[in-house]
Amino acid sequence: MTDTVPRSIALAERWQRHPRLVDTLVALSWVLVSAPSLLFATVGPAFNWVSGVVFVVIVVVVAGCLLVFRRRRPLLAFAITFIVTLPLVLLSPDLPSVAAAFCIFAIGVYDSVRRARLAAAASATVALLTSVTFFFLDPPLLVPSEGVSRIGNVITYAVTGLLVLLVALLWGQNSGNRKRYIESLLEHARHLERERDQQAQLAALAERSRIARDIHDIVSHSLSVIVRLSDGASAVFAREPQRAKVAIDQVGGVARSSLTEMRRVISVFESTPGTAASQAGTGYDDLPRLVEVYRGIGLPVELTVIGEAPPESGVQVTVFRVVQEALTNVLRHARTPVIVRVQVEAGDDVTVTVQNDGAPEHPQPDDAHRERVGRGLVGMRERAALYGGTLSAGPDGNGSWTVHLVLPGAGR
Repeated sequence: MTDTVPRSIALAERWQRHPRLVDTLVALSWVLVSAPSLLFATVGPAFNWVSGVVFVVIVVVVAGCLLVFRRRRPLLAFAITFIVTLPLVLLSPDLPSVAAAFCIFAIGVYDSVRRARLAAAASATVALLTSVTFFFLDPPLLVPSEGVSRIGNVITYAVTGLLVLLVALLWGQNSGNRKRYIESLLEHARHLERERDQQAQLAALAERSRIARDIHDIVSHSLSVIVRLSDGASAVFAREPQRAKVAIDQVGGVARSSLTEMRRVISVFESTPGTAASQAGTGYDDLPRLVEVYRGIGLPVELTVIGEAPPESGVQVTVFRVVQEALTNVLRHARTPVIVRVQVEAGDDVTVTVQNDGAPEHPQPDDAHRERVGRGLVGMRERAALYGGTLSAGPDGNGSWTVHLVLPGAGR
């Protein structure tokens, strides 16, 4: 039993690879079915050359339709066959039904079951009418079966035609439904594959965006701090070499810390699927260290942390990066701030407020400067959107510049 199923599947696949051969065999089968009646017409007493040629042409036309239109235009093949085979009732009343059965099967498989049923109904009606007509007429080429009454011959032809049509309809309906079911499964599989590819592309784009934001934050923060420390060391080097040395040491510390973070971000390309890169160094516990770096270069930062750290590490990273970017923007764009207040509060919601009283150096920047400044804000808004949050940045009406982040439900 286990060997029969694979062999049958292999045989079916072999036939499906040669559709023209299958159509040729179907057409030849029709010729073989009609051959006995044609042979009788050739040798029978009522034969004449005109009727013989007509019957041969009909058989050839039907065979051609089965060969050419059976798969692509089954309805056209049925229409032609239904019309041209009507004269064959003079030889055998069931021959038109047999010819129509080939096309009804093709309609059920390659078109629709509903149309196959309509075609079968039309053929059955003609078969019944023909059989009833033969009850009253005596066709010259029709030889009744010996020992069988006229009513018996009529019933035989009618039942034979109807059975042939019914078998063709049921067989075609079953094969067509199975074919369409397999096609729907394949289409569903292709849809799932396309959806999987789209999800993979979206995930890749999201990962690229995340990496770009991290790299921007790291580079922007570290270079801004290094530039400010280097300028300070250069300014006091001649008068206070000890302070210059401290600044240079801080430059090295910031650079090493940035390199570590950069390696962590880039390591995501080498991590196996399903593993996340470490977020060490960018959590709640690292906020005081971050603030100390900015205090060390002269930025008057005041940090207030209320509540416990959110349980999700991604939220902590978002808070850290927003504070980092906001302080970097203060360092780069604010004009002599007296106080920079950083308040982080974690309850049901997580809120971050970074406020400085130094007016922006470029209150109305040109296009090039606006593009350069806006990238950090875009990155912060994208980080907030990942957790359904919002971020606003701008003057608050009291002469201060405020960055405000809200992550609803992120503290639970």
